[in-house]
Amino acid sequence: MIPTRQGTVIALLAFALLTIPSRVAAQIRERPVPFDSGGRILAITPPLAARLGLAPPAWPVSGDYVDARLYTAEDTSGAAVLVARRQRDVLDRYLLAPAARRELAAAVDRGVAAQRAAGGPDSLATRISDPVRGWFVANQTALGVALFGPLAAALAGNAAGGTAAYLAVAGGTFFIAADRARRSPVSNAANHLAWHGARQGAAAAGLAMAVVGGDDVDEEAVAGAVLLGGILGDIAGYRAARPMTDAEAHGVSHGAFAGSAIAFGASTAADLWRDEGSRRAAAALVLGAGVVGYPLGLRYARTAAYRVTAGDVGTLVAGELLGMTTVATFVPSDIDDEHQVAGFLGGGFALGAIAADRLIVRPFDYGESESRLLQLGTAAGAVVGLAIPVLAESNNPQAIFGPATAGGILGAILTHRLIAPARARGSAATRTGARPRTERLAIRFTPQNLILARSGRQGIYPVLSASF
Repeated sequence: MIPTRQGTVIALLAFALLTIPSRVAAQIRERPVPFDSGGRILAITPPLAARLGLAPPAWPVSGDYVDARLYTAEDTSGAAVLVARRQRDVLDRYLLAPAARRELAAAVDRGVAAQRAAGGPDSLATRISDPVRGWFVANQTALGVALFGPLAAALAGNAAGGTAAYLAVAGGTFFIAADRARRSPVSNAANHLAWHGARQGAAAAGLAMAVVGGDDVDEEAVAGAVLLGGILGDIAGYRAARPMTDAEAHGVSHGAFAGSAIAFGASTAADLWRDEGSRRAAAALVLGAGVVGYPLGLRYARTAAYRVTAGDVGTLVAGELLGMTTVATFVPSDIDDEHQVAGFLGGGFALGAIAADRLIVRPFDYGESESRLLQLGTAAGAVVGLAIPVLAESNNPQAIFGPATAGGILGAILTHRLIAPARARGSAATRTGARPRTERLAIRFTPQNLILARSGRQGIYPVLSASF
């Protein structure tokens, strides 16, 4: 007869021996797998899902989510689990039978094939746009303070009402944007196009009022139209950018800006702003060019024969500014006709964009932060170049724009070397077996030589020198 305590111990050991193997056998190990047959897409964000045209029943995920990933069990069942990550790290799991998994893979492959057929190389980015939150709220708050608030104050009609309207709109914009970012993830592309869409929408509304009403439009009506245009542009930019990549969003916004800028230069050169009737035509021309610039910018980023990144689009700004200053350097000082000068500057703007596309966009893949550094470096170099006409106390426009342009170009070259952007895919520098290229351009800046040059002593005092 076994004692009671000893029998209890033996029973527990027997229970453990019987249950442990069964629990180990029931353990399921899952591993991530790609959605597509090509093995490129490991995660799907809402913009990518919209771009691929995913919808029920093949795509079971609905509502707002951050991203979704696919996992499969290491067994022979062929089943899979679709895991959607929502705000605050809430996970939704969707069990997919083998047939449902094959249907989802076929839907993704169809979307990939459609996108590749519609665009050029790299037309389908596996990561469409990263989510942002703080920048979206900050940008929207800045719009409320600098754009929406002042326009709302102009509609009030009196000082007290205007101040109250400004404070309410400027502060309320923050809470509206914060709530939007809390309820749904905001992509970087949506943040960018909403920011630019608000300003471009306000400008478009102002131009439309000039076309319709001419010079007899009431100021409050203009303020109301501009405010409405800004809000609608904000919303439209946010919604339109949801299926876009960062590069496409930047291409759209810059296409509208470049189209309007070139049209403005052309209309000024043609003296279309001289009276009310011609001003309406000029405003319509600028407005129409901006509208046409949207699809052209999207086409440039999506279907160019080379890869265009969001940072590449930003480098066009530096090229356009240098193009205008270069042309301004060679404009004869005896030309007093502002219309001819505007025509020259408009041509320089376009030529600068083309030069930046050929020299920067094609061979390199700039990031957004790198393009901003290039813009700042170009501006800093131009400022350094302006030290020469300041020391010479010259009022000649050519003597001012020449050193500024030279300094801007050298500043751009030096900044490019400092940030060392990645070379474009498929270039000779990235091909297997290619010999790495050695940069042989060296730039030296010696600001103390400005003091020696100012002292009047004979000698050569180089401030900026470049060796090849």
